[in-house]
Amino acid sequence: MTIIAETPRLTIRLFKPLEEKIYLDLFEDERVTQYLPNRSRDELRMVFFEYLNPAPKGNVTGRWGVFNNVDKDFIGLCLLRPFDDGSGSIELGYVFRHKYWGKGLASEMGEALLKQMLKIKPDAHFVAVTEHGNVPSQRVLEKLGMKRDGNYVRNGIDLAFFKMDR
Repeated sequence: MTIIAETPRLTIRLFKPLEEKIYLDLFEDERVTQYLPNRSRDELRMVFFEYLNPAPKGNVTGRWGVFNNVDKDFIGLCLLRPFDDGSGSIELGYVFRHKYWGKGLASEMGEALLKQMLKIKPDAHFVAVTEHGNVPSQRVLEKLGMKRDGNYVRNGIDLAFFKMDR
């Protein structure tokens, strides 16, 4: 099992092939998918299997599971991927099960993940986007030290754009 980062309450790690069902079930809750692009179950399955193997050494991108340290319950997922504007920035994203909202876990995950990745790539520049109505996620990004910097249009959708100033 490849662990990416740990905190007192959670572990960020590679998914195991047998965790496909919990990954796919995450996207069955309309509260969770309210601000996400609509993807078919087959598309989600392809994404899941694409990220089962660790990234090459020195690469800070990937998609990982987030698990509760107390009972090993699946909290959700987080990801870092090249931002699609060609700037070389790395986009932070995450999706958590509804029962874990409002507990400070997204901020804890983001802080641990970004801190770990900056050890690997100190010059990394992190960004994030959210739909304008997703105020809780915008607050998480602000807690992580990201600042709102206008908007970004992706696939015809106007999104709030955040970047980390270091």
